Amino acid sequence: MSVIEKARELGQAIIEDERCQRLQSSKAANDNNVQLQEMIGEFNLKKMQLNNEFNTDLEQQSKDKLAKIEQELKDLYAKIMATDSMIEFTNAKNDMDELIGHINSIIQVSISGEVDEDGGCGGSCDSCAGCH
Repeated sequence: MSVIEKARELGQAIIEDERCQRLQSSKAANDNNVQLQEMIGEFNLKKMQLNNEFNTDLEQQSKDKLAKIEQELKDLYAKIMATDSMIEFTNAKNDMDELIGHINSIIQVSISGEVDEDGGCGGSCDSCAGCH
């Protein structure tokens, strides 16, 4: 079996993992959350408004207006990130990132030859983020 075939098998195993399923489910829930999507749309419009204000002539820029838009942007971001569905998505993404990091660590240790006969690493745990 080739390395590419093994990589595809690993990819399929990751897709079937509960953490990946949870991430996909929470992403779909966010995509279908009308209120959340409206807030994200409003956030994007505010971002464009801020960029437009930054791109105006320096003499015409209003520091108060910039500060107001920046604060509105921060408030919207905080509101978006505080929604239950976004909290779930963030937690699921963090869990998935941890899984991918762990997999990458295992691959790197395997490639470097630091794996012992039992499949474990032969190095110090002080510098390794692979085993949990």
